[in-house]
Amino acid sequence: MPTVVTDAIAALPLKEMEASLLRGAILDRVIDMGLVEQDFREAIDIASFLHRTQTRKQRGEMTLVHYIEHPLRNTLRALRYGIVDPDTLISIVLHDTVEDEPEQFSAVIAGHQSTSEHDAREHAFAYLSGRFGPQVEAIVRALSNPLQKHGLSREQKNAAYVEHVAEAIASPHVLVAKFVDFADNALSLHHSADRGYAKRQATKYGPLVPIFAARLEDDDDVRILFGADAVNQMKAQLADNRLAEFATATV
Repeated sequence: MPTVVTDAIAALPLKEMEASLLRGAILDRVIDMGLVEQDFREAIDIASFLHRTQTRKQRGEMTLVHYIEHPLRNTLRALRYGIVDPDTLISIVLHDTVEDEPEQFSAVIAGHQSTSEHDAREHAFAYLSGRFGPQVEAIVRALSNPLQKHGLSREQKNAAYVEHVAEAIASPHVLVAKFVDFADNALSLHHSADRGYAKRQATKYGPLVPIFAARLEDDDDVRILFGADAVNQMKAQLADNRLAEFATATV
C-alpha cells in the first residue's frame, strides 16, 4: 500500500535517486503490478554484483556514482513510461552485464571458466536463457555491443555502434530497452559538468536521433505491445534533445 514516503519517492526526478531509492521504487512497482518479485530481485543482485567496481559520470553535481544506478534508472524510467512486460524490464536491469563483465558473469554467476571473451559471453547468455528465459537472453544479446576488432578509430567505433542499434531496434522490446538507455546516456548530458565528455557523447549519439524518430513513427508493433502512452513519452523526450548543441559546442 502506498505511503507518504513511497509517494514522495515516486515523484522524485530520476537523477535525484541513488541506487537504494531506485531499487526500492522498482520493487514497489513490481509488487503492485503482480510480477514475480524474486526474478527482479535476482536480476538486480546479479547486475549490482557484476557492476560493483564500476563508476560513471554522473548524477547531478556528483562527479562519480556507482554504475548500478544507470541500469536501475533505466528500468524505473521504463516503468514510468508504463512498461509492464517483465522480460523487457528484467533485460533493462541486466543490459550491460554481459558486455561489461563477461568473464565474471561466466565464472561466478554461470559457473564456467572461459577461454575467451566470446566464450564467456556465450556462457553468460546461456545462463540468462536458462534462468530468465529465451526472450530476456535475446533482448540482452541485442543490447550488447558486438565484439570489435582492435585498432578501430573512435569514428569507426561510433559508426559500428549506430549501425548495430539501427538493426537491433527492429524488435519493439529492444527499442524500448535501448531508448531508455539512450535517454540516460545521451538525453541527460546537461547534467555533466565535463563539456568535453558531453561533446564526445553527443557526437556518438547524435546520429541515433533520426533513427529513433523514424522507428517511433513506424510504431504499430510498439503501441500494441506497450501502449500509446509509452510511445508518446519516448517521442516527446526525443524531440526535446540538445545533442546538436553539445556536439557543436566549443570546449
